[in-house]
Amino acid sequence: MNEILVITCPSGRQCSHLIPLLYNKSRFKLRLAAHTSESTSRLQTIYPEAEVQTCNTSSLTDCCKLLSNATSVYHVGPSLHSREMEIGINMIDAAVAESQKPDTKFKHFVYSSVLGTQHRNLMQHDHKSRVEERLLLSPLNFTILQPTNFMDTYPAAELAKMESPSINLVALRDLADAAAQVLDQREVHYFAQYPLCSTFPVSDADFVRIIGKQIGKEIKVPTPTFEEGVSKVLKLLYAGESGVYSGDHVDSDLRWPASQGDLRPDITRDEAERLILFYNRRGLKGNPNVLRWLIGREPTTVDEWVKVQLRGL
Repeated sequence: MNEILVITCPSGRQCSHLIPLLYNKSRFKLRLAAHTSESTSRLQTIYPEAEVQTCNTSSLTDCCKLLSNATSVYHVGPSLHSREMEIGINMIDAAVAESQKPDTKFKHFVYSSVLGTQHRNLMQHDHKSRVEERLLLSPLNFTILQPTNFMDTYPAAELAKMESPSINLVALRDLADAAAQVLDQREVHYFAQYPLCSTFPVSDADFVRIIGKQIGKEIKVPTPTFEEGVSKVLKLLYAGESGVYSGDHVDSDLRWPASQGDLRPDITRDEAERLILFYNRRGLKGNPNVLRWLIGREPTTVDEWVKVQLRGL
């Protein structure tokens, strides 16, 4: 295992499903990019044979150190973060610099983006589209994964809107399987962009009805005001007043804004507000065929996911 795979945001929801598929089970030695000393210590305890490196991805210098002698990188950008675009560009530029060294081992940049980066009205989609563009214009061998909304962010009681248009969902175990395939098979996925959905579009109301059917009771979710909905979205990401990030894209213990130097919470709220307005009016739609092909099995249905979540209760 002399090939180093760098993984950013290793404590987030997405990578917490991916890392167990790779840790001591693949060609790679893992190098995990932590954002705080507390995260570094925790990750080193969980994955003692991985290399854990404290890194401020807002710094190009830190990103270059992170990618030193690496073979591949799996980059997950921090959604709803005012510097997401800069962080992604830093990682790409650091990978380009690494790939141009005379003795380079660098081969593959995998970017976990989002479904529908054409939706520039969504600020986080626009940021990711700029990162994708930087990657497309680079000399790197790349693969872009474009997952839709995660099933695993439910319970439905935390939804910002009840009767929003339909959106696709992806189970994190499906996304992890797809990412592991791309990283392991490498060359056959160069220059590919994969929209990843586990389901055809499903409404929040239908999702709630499926949960209710599984537990044998009717679930009623009151529709909040717009401001309440925005606050609920932010609460899913930043756990209450402590400022502890609990979302997918940054370490789960990341104290925001200090440890990333993100001093613009107003921009974060702007992003959440646009997300609510866009999803409530238009939704987000895609097709599960690509994911089905990539993982070689049927993607997880909402019914299957709910049964797994309720198992043992």
